[in-house]
Parts: sequence; C-alpha cells; structure tokens
Amino acid sequence: MKKLLLPLALFITISVLSQGVTTSKITSINTLERNSKTIFFFKQASNSNTSFLLKAMNESSKDFTKCKWISSLTHSELSLFVNKLDLLENGVDFDCSSFRINYRKNKVVIIIHDTKCTSEHKTFYFQESCNRKLTFSLRADQISILLKDLQKSLEQEQLVIK
Repeated sequence: MKKLLLPLALFITISVLSQGVTTSKITSINTLERNSKTIFFFKQASNSNTSFLLKAMNESSKDFTKCKWISSLTHSELSLFVNKLDLLENGVDFDCSSFRINYRKNKVVIIIHDTKCTSEHKTFYFQESCNRKLTFSLRADQISILLKDLQKSLEQEQLVIK
C-alpha cells in the first residue's frame, strides 16, 4: 500500500502543476509624457479561459514616485478597446465601464477604470497609500502600432476559438 501511495501522490502533483497559466507578451509601448510610462499587453491562457492583461509602470524621478498598475481585460473588452481606438476622430470621447478614451490636440488620453497603483508605497505626509489610476497619452503613430499588434492577437484568438 505504501509503495502505491508515493507514485500516486507524485502523479497527482504533476498533473495539477501541469495545468498552469501561460502568459505571452503581445506588445509594449513607451509613452512620451512628462511622467513617461511603459505599457505592456499580455495574453493569458489557461485550460479553458483566455484573458488579456494590461501592465504598466513608470520610472521614479524627483517629481514622481514609481508606480505599477495591472488590469485584466476580457476578449470582448479588448475587442471594444481596439474598435474604438480604430474609429477614433479628433474631438471625440468614448467612455465605458472598463476604460475612457479622449482624443484632443492630436494625442489620445486613455484612462483605465478600476485600476490602482499596486506598488504599496506611501504618499503625502500622513502615509496614505497611493491610489493613482492608470492614465496615459499616446500619439497617432503609437496608436497605429498598438492597433496592429492587438488586432493580430485578437485574430489569432478568433482562429483558435473557431
């Protein structure tokens, strides 16, 4: 009985660990703001579920503290994000539950809702936790690169689903 218990335990452990989550990078963009950020888009796939991650970080300077953000988007939310960026015109705003897009003066400001800084650092004199939302600006050439990479990833996902 003891001889059978050890191989059985090893088999169960290996099968549980082999059902992990794989994460692959789709694209990354550096913003050209005063407080520049690096934005990463990842595709996260598990056995039956695929989602998309948006990770961002900015660099520390004498004016800004280093922050990190992470947000999860479903396939439909990312598809909506790509469609709205593609159809965007100057002076037009779009707002939904996941994000907000403002297009003014040849730059696009994107605000991702339900994100807070995850660096766990303190701000101000009373040691309050940082709760800055993810906001970043992109130029038209950066948006075209972002759209191309995200559309390619969404098309690959559609081919896998069908």
